Amino acid sequence: MYQVVAISLDPALLSLIKHYCQLDDQRWQFRSFPTVGSYLTAPRTEDAIDLLFFDAKGIVAGLEEKRLVCFMAPLALRVVVTDPQHEDVILQHLEHFHSFVGQDLNYDHLKQLFENAARLSQLPLAESARRLIGRLTEYPVFPSICQELRELLKDPEVEIAKVTALVSRDPLIVSRLMQLVNSPYMGFASETWSLQTAINRLGFQMLQTLVLMLSIKARQAELGHREHESVLDAVLQDAAQCRQLAQSCGYARTLQDQVFITAILSGFGKLVLLQNGFDLSDAALQEDAKQGGLSYLSVSAFVMTLWGFEQEVVQALLQQQQWQAGGASSQKVSRCLYLARLKKLNLISVLPEDEKQQIREAGFASVI
Repeated sequence: MYQVVAISLDPALLSLIKHYCQLDDQRWQFRSFPTVGSYLTAPRTEDAIDLLFFDAKGIVAGLEEKRLVCFMAPLALRVVVTDPQHEDVILQHLEHFHSFVGQDLNYDHLKQLFENAARLSQLPLAESARRLIGRLTEYPVFPSICQELRELLKDPEVEIAKVTALVSRDPLIVSRLMQLVNSPYMGFASETWSLQTAINRLGFQMLQTLVLMLSIKARQAELGHREHESVLDAVLQDAAQCRQLAQSCGYARTLQDQVFITAILSGFGKLVLLQNGFDLSDAALQEDAKQGGLSYLSVSAFVMTLWGFEQEVVQALLQQQQWQAGGASSQKVSRCLYLARLKKLNLISVLPEDEKQQIREAGFASVI
């Protein structure tokens, strides 16, 4: 069973949540509170809260009250109902909540929040790592252009001209996207300076990942976080090396793209940890971080699930710390990320002989 709590007086919001819990997914138990005080003084249940809605437009609360609200739900996906159109409003909630919705929340978006919360609770993370992640207070906001792009691409018949028009609204992203498309990272045979041609070459899935990375990188530059920018640059270089491994093994172009995408998304946990006061030298940001403890990969998996990325991507991301011998596409992707990690740490030569043989048989003989 899952637990959802709403601190709100909004009948429309409460009705939507109740409808979902009673008719769409009865695994969810719903409790609502009209004030922060009634929530804080209510008897605690043994079950952890998995999803929390806080109505900041209808409930007046100070920063300390918001902090206490979130402290009582450390492992929950925490959603604030506010005005997401104004950046200054969002910034007031950054230290407390993961997601932002307006009062015009539609049912499809609500359903996605419930699904993301359920997937968060099912992530194969050690309890200690889960609780440490729950204490992190600052997460990058999922960029609005990425949300618009995701909504647009839900239509399987969407015209590339519409996608091009949306991306072209941000000149900075366009210029950086064209630099990437024409760089050795992407491996295209010829240059292009047409945005529509570039998008056509990339494909929509790759486009979404690059727009996400470039949007967040631009935001870090605005904030003067040079160290964070350099981390994202290094992530891109690592992703290019992972793609080269996939290419050397004869992976199809679509699978090479999946390797590249997963490698980029793997690095977002480093950014989150840096935003929460960690240092680049801390153990959690290292490639050889111990499994079971807090690592940037576990944080990346949390963030990608929070943002609604496909389960296959999250699975491939988490599997990269050990050799995957299966034939699933997520395991094939993980193999490239695993080998790239070992090469970076100069650990290929010390692998057990039986694992080296598996690597050769999987088509990576050139790595050994």
